[in-house]
Amino acid sequence: MSTEGIAQKSNNHGRKWTQRFLIASIIQGAIAVSLTIMLAAFVISTPYPQHLISSILENPSIGYMEISALAGLGLYFLVGVLGTGIASFFYHYFEHHLGKNFDEWTNGLAWIHLLLTNIGVSSASLTMIYAGYIGDTAIFPKEIGGFGMTAIQTSQSLLNQFIVPVGIMLLIASIGAICGGIGFIITFVKR
Repeated sequence: MSTEGIAQKSNNHGRKWTQRFLIASIIQGAIAVSLTIMLAAFVISTPYPQHLISSILENPSIGYMEISALAGLGLYFLVGVLGTGIASFFYHYFEHHLGKNFDEWTNGLAWIHLLLTNIGVSSASLTMIYAGYIGDTAIFPKEIGGFGMTAIQTSQSLLNQFIVPVGIMLLIASIGAICGGIGFIITFVKR
């Protein structure tokens, strides 16, 4: 094998984590955009948003359900898409500019970073979006397909069950990010 072939193979090998995080960011972006399109189609094609706005104006405490869904979507875009994309730049800096590869322990930490962060953030975000959707549906009158519940009934019987799972999912994502940070530190200080 020529030295050029070896250099090319080494160069591609040295960017594996950059590529993995970029691919994950692209996949997360496609999912987030798809969710946004579905939300927009729902808002445009149904009478629910008008009813929701009038309900929130009558009783502002109902708005927290909608905030849950929107916060979940925002979390997904900010951490799932942008955060994963930014992490790829960190890996690029280490792999390309510093010429340091992730091996053994740091390779394992990078896998944990990739998997736990993406699984935790996407799970938490999707659960928050679902909780907001269920909450909105629960407060709609039965005449338009809702459950006809009050905000307190909705909170107690439907939404409170999502608090602990979302917290656990965010903790999982944080553990992944911490592992990635530890991997960065170990890789940075090694010779």
